[in-house]
Amino acid sequence: MSRRFSVRELSFLRNKVPIACVIETMLSVAIGNNNGKPSFLCPVCQSANTSINSRHNLARCFDCQKNFNPIEFVMHQRHISFVDSVKWLQRQNREPAPEKSSSPKNPCEQTVRIGDVLSGMLPSLSAKTTADPAIEALTKRVSDLEDNVKQLDLLINELRSLVYLR
Repeated sequence: MSRRFSVRELSFLRNKVPIACVIETMLSVAIGNNNGKPSFLCPVCQSANTSINSRHNLARCFDCQKNFNPIEFVMHQRHISFVDSVKWLQRQNREPAPEKSSSPKNPCEQTVRIGDVLSGMLPSLSAKTTADPAIEALTKRVSDLEDNVKQLDLLINELRSLVYLR
């Protein structure tokens, strides 16, 4: 009798395990740069005309018109069945415990917005709706920091792509 996976298990693997982490870190597939976006070699047709959509957690090959979620990418890259792919991903990436910790245990964990962290630490700030200048200044500083972090992330990705081109 074959093992059945729960909807929760499959949903976690498809939607919460970052596809870029699966491709680059877990499977050691080099990620390059395709017009400012991360790209990889398609495991089906070996084309580099690919892209990663982190928002939807999908990878796409534009030549063979194939979309990959993390489970499908592992299936094609490792040439294994769906069941084996799910088991492999489960071994590679255990769902994080619900505990709160200051440092992520999984380096592939998706980033958290600074504003989300602050609202959890300072609930009084998110509850206030008055036009307090101190709160407005803090909100502006947080927004500026988030923009700087985004710019830094873009620079890091650009450097990675240059390293992979060599």
